[in-house]
Amino acid sequence: MIDRDEDPLEFGRVLSLSDAVFGLAMTLLVVSIVVPPGLSSDEYTAAIGELLPRVAIMALSFAVAASAWIGHRRFFSRVQRIDAGIQWRNFVLLGLVALLPLPHQVLGGYANEPLSYVLYAAVLSAVNVMFVVLELHAARRNLLRPGDSEASHRLEVARGLLDACGFALSIPLAFLVVSWTPLLWVALLPLEALLVRRMQPSGPPLTSPHAE
Repeated sequence: MIDRDEDPLEFGRVLSLSDAVFGLAMTLLVVSIVVPPGLSSDEYTAAIGELLPRVAIMALSFAVAASAWIGHRRFFSRVQRIDAGIQWRNFVLLGLVALLPLPHQVLGGYANEPLSYVLYAAVLSAVNVMFVVLELHAARRNLLRPGDSEASHRLEVARGLLDACGFALSIPLAFLVVSWTPLLWVALLPLEALLVRRMQPSGPPLTSPHAE
C-alpha cells in the first residue's frame, strides 16, 4: 500500500511512469506522419496533399490521448492510497494507451475502411472502461482522499460509462457511415459537458463499507 502523504516518493513514481507512457504514445502519433524520400515531383505533390487528412487524424488522436491523460490526472488527484489492485489496473490502462498509435496509424492509412474505425473505437472504449474499473476499485477499497464526495465518484463513473458506451455504439455504425464516424465521437463532447453540468460534485465525503 502506497500512501500519498506517508510515501510521496513511491506515489510519485507511479505517476511518473504513467506520464511517460502517455507522453511516448502522444509522440508516436506525430512520428507516424511521414513523407517517403525519393519521390518524383508529381508523387511529392500528391504526398503533400495527403498530409492534410493525416494531420487531421493526428489532431483527433492527440486530443483523445490528451483527454485520457486529463482523466488519469483527475483520478489520481483524488487517490490517497495506491494498492496492488490500482497498480495492475493502471498497467492495463497504460497498455491500452500505449496501443493508441496502432489504430491511429491504421486509420491514417485506411480511412475508407470501416474496420479502421472499429479498431479505433474499440481501443478507446476499452480505455474508458478501465477508468470506470479504477474508479470503482478505489471507492470499494476506500482508497480515495477523505474529502472526496459521493457525487464526485458518481460523476467520474458516469463520465467513463458515457464515453465507453459512446465509442462502443459507434462500432456497428461505422459500417454505415464509415468516414463520418469521427463525428459520432465528437458528439460525445457536448454530452459529457451536459453530464458534468447536471452532476456537479457536491455532498458528503465518500464512505465505503470496506473502510478500514
